[in-house]
Amino acid sequence: MSDNPPLNPIGFLGADWWGSDARAAGAELRRRGYLLIERHYEDYFPTRWRSTVLRSLRRCFRPLMEKEYNRAILELLDVRVMDFLLVFKGMLLSPATLRRFRDRSIPCYCIYPDVSFRDHGANIWECLPFYDCVFTTKSYHIGDPILLKQVRELKLVSHGFDPEVHRRVSVSSDVQRLYSCDVSFVGYWSPKKEQILNALVTAMPNIDLKIWGPSWNLAGGGVRKYWQGRGAWGDEVAAIYACSRINLGLLSEAGSGTNSGDLTTARTWQIPASGGFLLHEQSSEFVEHFQPDVEAGVFAGGEDLPKHVDRWLKDENGRRDAACRAWNRANQQHYTYARAIDQVLEFHSNRARR
Repeated sequence: MSDNPPLNPIGFLGADWWGSDARAAGAELRRRGYLLIERHYEDYFPTRWRSTVLRSLRRCFRPLMEKEYNRAILELLDVRVMDFLLVFKGMLLSPATLRRFRDRSIPCYCIYPDVSFRDHGANIWECLPFYDCVFTTKSYHIGDPILLKQVRELKLVSHGFDPEVHRRVSVSSDVQRLYSCDVSFVGYWSPKKEQILNALVTAMPNIDLKIWGPSWNLAGGGVRKYWQGRGAWGDEVAAIYACSRINLGLLSEAGSGTNSGDLTTARTWQIPASGGFLLHEQSSEFVEHFQPDVEAGVFAGGEDLPKHVDRWLKDENGRRDAACRAWNRANQQHYTYARAIDQVLEFHSNRARR
């Protein structure tokens, strides 16, 4: 039996796949004794269909899938003791559905992890006025005058790692042979990321580079040949970070309606927490959390990357020591989603007192 005081349940909307940021936030709430009543959009809308036929079917049936998902969300209104509704990102959530929760005086909050509020469906932007507070992981959102007119309140929180997923793992020699490489990158394709990696392979044509992630089939042949043909998630990511000599922390470029790209990303926390050596794209925010050249390497763009890759590949002891220091910092400073959840719960508590 838990020693925690009894708590009212929380409605929770998001993804639940192993390694997702939404799952990490939900797991943190459960560790604090909360009961989550969840609705996962991927149960209604399959996001990983890749064939042309299935993607066409998904596009055709998306309105019906969205309607079914929102109908399932409205079932939460029957939970009359719900403390609040917490939405992670808000994929497929309808403003009309969110309005129903506000009509019942149920506090509604959103944690938003992406660069742009406009690149993942119009509904995300249209839902913003119905949240009591939006918690963004991007500092450049805080001063955006257009965004500030769209929200009731806006707070900055941090990404984090999931301690159940992003952890040091012991791997067999077979696993080591499968994933071992000089340099790895795990993440979605984008033009900027391709440009950076193209600069690396042009300068170092013999580099042992491996890329995992969706949409790298869109890359030019010079980079696409390093793609492993699929994405990687969950425990496989922890294995990749453990087996790669260098794990790249590439940042996304600006999105629709933003004048900045990422300054940190989920990889910023997840690679060190998994015990991997991180070579991170230089940013003002990164240096607030890790010491460059002591706990991780940094580089400034594609032209600068090859010399830093060459330097760290030649310094095995330096890589090992830096990765160890970064792992210690990530765990001692609790660079998990605990920090974001602390702020959500503090805001909710203050709102209740008001």
